[in-house]
Amino acid sequence: MQQFKKIVKKLQNSRYLNALIKDTGCISNTELLENGVKCSEQILHHWRNTHSLDKEVAANFINTNDNDFKTSSLNRLNFVYSNQFHEKIKYFYSNSDTKQYPAILKTIQTATVDKSSAAHEPHSNLVCSGARQHTFLITDLLVHHAQGFSKFFNSQRECKIWWMRVSSDPSKYFLEPYHFEDIPNTTLPTGTQSVTIKTKLPYFTFDVESITLVPLAGAGLNQTAFQLLSNNKGDQNMPAVIRSVIDLNAATGAILFDSADNDRDNTLLLDRKLAPVQCAVACYHEGKNIDDLEDLCLHLHFVLERSGLRMLSENTVFTDSFQELDVGLQKSDCLGIPYTLIINESTLKTGLLKLRSRDTTLEESIHISDIPAYLLHIFSS
Repeated sequence: MQQFKKIVKKLQNSRYLNALIKDTGCISNTELLENGVKCSEQILHHWRNTHSLDKEVAANFINTNDNDFKTSSLNRLNFVYSNQFHEKIKYFYSNSDTKQYPAILKTIQTATVDKSSAAHEPHSNLVCSGARQHTFLITDLLVHHAQGFSKFFNSQRECKIWWMRVSSDPSKYFLEPYHFEDIPNTTLPTGTQSVTIKTKLPYFTFDVESITLVPLAGAGLNQTAFQLLSNNKGDQNMPAVIRSVIDLNAATGAILFDSADNDRDNTLLLDRKLAPVQCAVACYHEGKNIDDLEDLCLHLHFVLERSGLRMLSENTVFTDSFQELDVGLQKSDCLGIPYTLIINESTLKTGLLKLRSRDTTLEESIHISDIPAYLLHIFSS
């Protein structure tokens, strides 16, 4: 338990997350702080651009302003019967040029968590209780009914890999089958299956995503709306649906706990694409050319920010003390900043500076003119 308390302390000190660990070992009063909210925004952006149940199918983003949305509509037992799901299908049919499947429908939905139904939902064991509302990232993949099983297993693999790529330790993520038979009085369409993607931390496992397959032909639905959709061969049989649900609040908490679960004091190993700040600038000087060095720091900050990198709003440190420089670099690690540029008086003469990696703490020399392209290549790879 001491190890987990240390993780929470790291996140509190860096203004990412606050949580209370009870004597029983349970987590309560979890709340995203200012940096945690910024990290959550980057996770949302990353999900929009990279998360997919089938990379060969283009996503259709459906905006929703449903103020009456209930988290029970996310329940893997009955989401196919919800008005929200049926309205999404109608919207897609009305606005799609092809009106065909396979099709991916992505929705970002904000709702108040319904704790009474949390036992069947993907946010059940890590709810950021300080947030009044939660944001749910919902993806529905409509496929031919005969391809449902194969696409379901492919989707599991794709989604697990997506989580592994943003983790400091990919081995923490695993799939766990969801057992519908454990829920009394449950009647499901034949062929319904579901899994949960989880992450392991000291003393805990967290749910980060649910993936559910439902063959709509056996769901007893009104077939008219669904038979309007067809595959590219004109087959108008009802498709199967594969649904992914991510509670953004809970997923952010899981990613933050993961980044702090390491052997280094006060270091967050956030994925470089999710870090709220991607680069910082530090300067060590010997009391000479101070004005020129300050101007160079501002110039570097401006150039990198204009190139699209998220920069720390102020220098990590500007000092003539190696000790203060080291303290500034530790602060950068504490915030999870992947890279720090270190300049000194020789930079003014040679154009060479040091690029320090948070992950390795090693420094490499690089010319100032190469910095923007070099960093952009790193962050886009």
